[in-house]
Amino acid sequence: MAVSSRSRARHAVLQALYAYDLSGDTQSHVHRTALVPRLPKKEGAAKLATDLFQKVIEERELLDRMIAENIENWDITRIHRVDLMILRMALCEFLHFYHIPPKATMNEAIEMAKMFSTEESKDFINGVLDTIAFKLRKGGRMFKSERGLQGWEEMVHQQEKRWSEP
Repeated sequence: MAVSSRSRARHAVLQALYAYDLSGDTQSHVHRTALVPRLPKKEGAAKLATDLFQKVIEERELLDRMIAENIENWDITRIHRVDLMILRMALCEFLHFYHIPPKATMNEAIEMAKMFSTEESKDFINGVLDTIAFKLRKGGRMFKSERGLQGWEEMVHQQEKRWSEP
């Protein structure tokens, strides 16, 4: 199965965020040395990667606070480093990338967890993102453009069904 240029872009962002987190290098240095060489040639995917990398770093405190508020019986410091980065990326897409459907963001996050993390990570990430997506939507904080609404009704229906069960 061929990996899309957007998926490759997200993989590159995850790897660059990991390098940034571990190295202590500047954002611009990591962008130039770890992200740019891994970017797909397709212009839209490269822009997505650059914007996502920058926005995750800028919004890190907010994203971590949102994650911490939505994990039951866990402390954010105990979350696997890669899982935390995947969660940050997905939340950033929910909040700032209006043209990307939430369902696509969640599917990409789960696929990255399968590829780069542990067997249990995909379920953990799915649960956290589902919870946060529901709360953002219910609170009117997840805005999506026309293209970003693809799959929206189905996702809303599934979330409402899940959240209404005892």
